[in-house]
Amino acid sequence: MGFMLTILFMKTLLPKFQRVILTMMLLLFNALPVSADLMDEGKTDSAIKMLVFPKSLRVIESQGDEMNTVFSDPKRIRKTLLKLDPARVAPAKVGEPVISPVTRDSLQQLAKRYNEDIIFIFRRTLDGTKNTIRHQGILYLARQKKVLALKESRNSGSLQEMDLAGLKALAKEARKVLHANKF
Repeated sequence: MGFMLTILFMKTLLPKFQRVILTMMLLLFNALPVSADLMDEGKTDSAIKMLVFPKSLRVIESQGDEMNTVFSDPKRIRKTLLKLDPARVAPAKVGEPVISPVTRDSLQQLAKRYNEDIIFIFRRTLDGTKNTIRHQGILYLARQKKVLALKESRNSGSLQEMDLAGLKALAKEARKVLHANKF
């Protein structure tokens, strides 16, 4: 309906030159790529080749758009996420936190910067009104340029216990997803 009204408006009120310009502007704005945060999308890429281990792994925390000082303890990350090694994903290292949305472009830049086979990016979001922590994560296969999404978890209780339980659940899910794609 809106498209029809636009065409009627263009034909009746605007001269030909202005119609061409307006049409070109509409086409240009529709062609702009939309960059969505891959953490919120939660979709796994298709056509992923099977993984042959050992691979190198880099663990990076994505802090979204804002810096959260509540989760400043790096020991929890070392105790949970760096030990997802039953698939012999070795060596595992911690990368610097990223304060921006996770897009394909940012993942490619991280892959160039760290030169690792697998980049595990996770995010912790605190919801103060519901007293819950939401843990999200993705695995980026740098050589294939593919994303494996992990199931998110939500925990409630004391802050440290919630965070530790959520990170353990995220590590378990990452281990399960890596084993599912193991050759």
